[in-house]
Formats: sequence, structure tokens, C-alpha cells
Amino acid sequence: MREQVAAALGIAGCLAVVVVLGLPYALFPAWGAELGQYYAAGPLGVGAALFFVLVDIVVFLAGTRGRADPTTAAGIALTLGVVALLVTLSWALSASLDPLFGFPASWITDHRWIVVALTAVVPVAAGLYTRAVLESGA
Repeated sequence: MREQVAAALGIAGCLAVVVVLGLPYALFPAWGAELGQYYAAGPLGVGAALFFVLVDIVVFLAGTRGRADPTTAAGIALTLGVVALLVTLSWALSASLDPLFGFPASWITDHRWIVVALTAVVPVAAGLYTRAVLESGA
């Protein structure tokens, strides 16, 4: 039961990251070029973290639905979650808001930190999932 709850939390965290990253594009499509520059900042850009959280959704589902060994899935989910967090943190620390000067919504200045906070949910949930799997002896 704890495995299911932890995996559901991890999936919800991953989906929240996807939604928050897509929100500026959905609300302000005319700012696509500027948002592209903003998202590309840092060593890998935030697109790499997006990729990792999307893969993590599949890993959580595979582990809880018996499509993969739960212990292996837990280890992969935890690793992907930590890497996604490190990527978003490096992006947030290096992302310049200069391309977004004049953006029509003031919340964009906090957007990167919201992404980091939501991404942090993923490794926490993956850690809980890993603990639950190891304690159940699966």
C-alpha cells in the first residue's frame, strides 16, 4: 500500500513539473522564442529534466504494475529523480530573465524556483517508494 502511495506521489510530482514547464507556452504562445532561450539556460537546459521526469512516470508505473522488478524500478526512479532535481537546480541558478523582459505575467520571476520545488517532490517520493519496496522484501 505504501508503495502505491509513494509511486502516486512521484507520478503527481512528475506531472506537476510537466504542467508548470508547459504553462508559460500555453498561456503566452507569442513568447515562444524568448521562453526557448530561458529554458535553454544552463549546462543542459531544463528540457533534460523534463525528459527525466517523463521517463520516471513510466518507471513508477512499471514498478507498481508488475511490468518491472520493483527493486530495480525503485532504484531507477530514485536516480532519475535526483538527476532531474540537479538539472533543474543548475538551470534555475543559471537561467537569465533577460529574454523575458516585458513578459506579461509577473509570476515568471518565480517560475524557475517553482519548477525546482516541484521537481524536488520526485526524488523524495522515489525515496519513499524505494524504502517501501525494500521493506516489503519484493
